[in-house]
This record gives sequence, C-alpha cells and structure tokens, in this order.
Amino acid sequence: MDMNRVSVKIDGVDYQIAGEKNEAEIVKVAKYIDGELKNISKAAPSLNKTSAAILTSVNIADKLFDRDREIEELKKEIYQMKETDSNKNEEVEKEFDNVLLKLEEADSKIADLKIKISKLETDLASKDETIKKLETSGGQVGGDVDKIVKSLEMKVKEMENKVAVAENMAAEFQNKAYNLQLNYEELKNKTNK
Repeated sequence: MDMNRVSVKIDGVDYQIAGEKNEAEIVKVAKYIDGELKNISKAAPSLNKTSAAILTSVNIADKLFDRDREIEELKKEIYQMKETDSNKNEEVEKEFDNVLLKLEEADSKIADLKIKISKLETDLASKDETIKKLETSGGQVGGDVDKIVKSLEMKVKEMENKVAVAENMAAEFQNKAYNLQLNYEELKNKTNK
C-alpha cells in the first residue's frame, strides 16, 4: 500500500507525517493530539513542552487502554448473547418437537375416535333394524315383544349417547390439534425472525 505524506501542525510546529491512512484521517489524528496538548498547556501553563508532550501521551494512552477494556467487555457481552441465543434456539427446537409429538398424538386419538364412532353407528343401525323387524312381526312373537323392543330402544339410546360422547371427544381433540398447530406455527415464525 502507498504511503501518504501529509504536512500537519502540532503545538505550532510543522511535521511531515507518512502513513498508510488517507490524508483526512492523518490530519484528524494530528488535530486531536494538538487539542490534547493545548488542554494540558491551559491546565498547567508552567510545564515545559517536553513535559506537556509526555503528559499528553500518558492521557492519550490512558484513553486507549480504557477503550481496549470497553472493547473486551463488549466482546464478552456479544459472546454471552450468542451463547444465550444458541440455548434459546435449542429450547425452541425442543418445543417444536413437543408440539409435533402432541399433534401426532391428537391425530392418532381423533382417528381412533372416528373408528369407534363408525362402529357405534353400525351397531346403532343394526339395533334399529332389529327393532323394526320385531315391530313388524310383533303379533307372532307375543307379549315379550314389547319388553324386547323397550330393551332394544334403551340400548339404542345408550348407543346414541355413546356416539354423542365420542363425537364430542373427537371435536375436543380436533380443537386441541388446531391449537397445537397454531402454537407450532407461532414458534416457527419466532425462530424465522
């Protein structure tokens, strides 16, 4: 890289400074040093130029060390934030897995309930058919028909209640599955941000 040569004035003296930085940056550094020297001279006018220059150097070095310390602290904070973020991502992934597992369980329970509802509906249809047959042949069977019909009607009502309960349970599981799906989408959106 080319060396830039810049003429600057520090404490009233012209200096030729060569550096890799551009002219504006070199001038900025020289003005900063000149300003610091003027501040020292105002604060302690009895100091000779050498002592003022040394004190200015000490002050600038002190500021430099302070900045280095701040940079190190910021680096630690950034590292800790990255670690925390990494842990949060792991927690979100675990939560994803839990939600997916619960969705699968809910789907499985809904499928089981649908099978039970279908079986109950088949049984119900069969009992209805039996009742109709008994009612049409009621005269031949005799007085026991009423008892059998009533018993079957009670069983049909029981079946209807079971079907209603099973349908309610299926609806409840579908609602839970829907809520789990919403939670899953919400978690997915959070991690994508």
